Amino acid sequence: MRYSIIRKSSGFTLLELIIVIIILGVMSVGIAGFITLSTQTYLNVSERDELLSSARFAVERLNREIRNALPNSIRTKEDTTKQCIEFIPIKASTIYTGIPVKPDAKSDVISVVKFVNSCTTCNDYIVVYPLKESDVYNFDVDSGEGKVTQFKSFSASTDDIWTVPIEPSGGMVFDEHSPTDRLYVFDAPVSYCVSNSQLIRYQGGFLTPDQEFTPSNDFSLMAENLIFDKDDLPFKFLPPSLQRNGVVQINLNFDRDGEVISFDNNVHIENIP
Repeated sequence: MRYSIIRKSSGFTLLELIIVIIILGVMSVGIAGFITLSTQTYLNVSERDELLSSARFAVERLNREIRNALPNSIRTKEDTTKQCIEFIPIKASTIYTGIPVKPDAKSDVISVVKFVNSCTTCNDYIVVYPLKESDVYNFDVDSGEGKVTQFKSFSASTDDIWTVPIEPSGGMVFDEHSPTDRLYVFDAPVSYCVSNSQLIRYQGGFLTPDQEFTPSNDFSLMAENLIFDKDDLPFKFLPPSLQRNGVVQINLNFDRDGEVISFDNNVHIENIP
């Protein structure tokens, strides 16, 4: 007796393989698109966070420095491609107890209440009752008259009242008293400029209105990706009046890949002469 053995062959048919390949291809396209979208979303969020962090740092630094500006030292200058805001930071302030004021005779010393953060060897400038920007930008220490003079090096004491030597050697006489007997100490102005899509901070010599705001060697890049619009300037200064303090309006627009982030705020200048 003969027995016939029938064996079933295992495997896939060509049609089944084609169907599986098509299904895997469709799934791969969907998964790849999902991964690409997720990655792009992550990159966009990271870039936005980076832009926001950079912008917030620059704006906060600018706000803090402007709030500490010497009274009536804020000014702006612009052309078709850039704008700058310049001001003089206050290093220290104190009350004077004795200064020569017209028509008094010139003196080479003044008496002030001791103050902190003083530099007894750096020959800082001092100003009494600045009412306009020319009082703190356009001055001549050697003339011995005006509202600005300069400390000479001196030795700080533990006394409550310091007798401080001042320039020039022939003595100094101030134009007028401060109503609050206030005296400010300062050195060099600071400028923030929006130019070439950048916000640049630099500190240098005294600039007169007819000079260009040109960055010196002492400058720092604060932020990038800014938009400059000469019809909507980033800095506007409203001088103080009898009804209100001075106000600096800051409007910085940051642009990256077509997404614009705007920072718009006002800084009140509370320091008074």
